[in-house]
Amino acid sequence: MKRIGFVVFLTLLFLMGWFAVRDVSLELDHLTVEKANLPDMSLEKVEFQREVEGVEWTATIERAERRGKEIRLLSLDIAGIGSEKQRWSLQAPTGLFLEERGKAVLSDVRGSVATGESVAYFEAPEAEWSEGATEVLFVDGAAFRRSDFYFEGNSVRVSFSGVFSAEKGASFTWIMPENTE
Repeated sequence: MKRIGFVVFLTLLFLMGWFAVRDVSLELDHLTVEKANLPDMSLEKVEFQREVEGVEWTATIERAERRGKEIRLLSLDIAGIGSEKQRWSLQAPTGLFLEERGKAVLSDVRGSVATGESVAYFEAPEAEWSEGATEVLFVDGAAFRRSDFYFEGNSVRVSFSGVFSAEKGASFTWIMPENTE
């Protein structure tokens, strides 16, 4: 009986030693971050505020992952409050910030622009903004609607002051108020 226990002990000792030697001799390539596709840095539930030309911007991001010179953004919620009761909101499920170019690209964008009691809503497949710019570019088009109008353009620029222009075609529908007489 003692011999069987001793043989089992030696077998377990041999197996543990063999696994330890095998793990230590693994090639470094199997352990690199690149092959594991891990981000350089990952932050969750990020919120920051910044004032730009009199507008107080607040951004809430569920997760930001840095990979080289790119920052991937997940679940963005951006709000801006300016003077004269101006408010902006923007939501996007994903985004990408290219550090070298100082450019943000957001996908499946939805949001609103409010001045006083008037609120306009917008949506676009993609929005681009460059650091220092005072306008957002919707390269693949955008649609804007308010109670009295609907605007849709193929390539649209919108300034923070509320001016928008379209290239490559647009349509505009104005809804006249009903006569209250």
